[in-house]
Amino acid sequence: MAVHAGWTREFRLWHYTVSYSQLLFRSIDSSDSPKRIDLLFSNVERMHIAAEYDNFAVEEMTEPDDPRFGEFGLRALERRRIFLINGGPDYVAATHCRWHEDDGDARSSSKFGPLRGID
Repeated sequence: MAVHAGWTREFRLWHYTVSYSQLLFRSIDSSDSPKRIDLLFSNVERMHIAAEYDNFAVEEMTEPDDPRFGEFGLRALERRRIFLINGGPDYVAATHCRWHEDDGDARSSSKFGPLRGID
């Protein structure tokens, strides 16, 4: 199991586009930090997610024999990686997980943009 990142602040599902299979979560205006964090999953094949999280940790399942593949009803996906959210059972099957922190707000363009439907 490889830990990618984690934050103790609220994240919301911000955008999903079917045509490019991109999933964006965003955290804005935390009392701890005025920074905005965008978290993008690319080439999403499958997901089991909530619309909001009080905290957000991303771990990648790296071992093909990890028992949680079966526990969450997953199989090893060719060309996709399984990213667990907060240790599961929520997950995203995608090729990439990247994040960016900046001074933007809810209306500012994402570093990962332009994403269809948002600036």
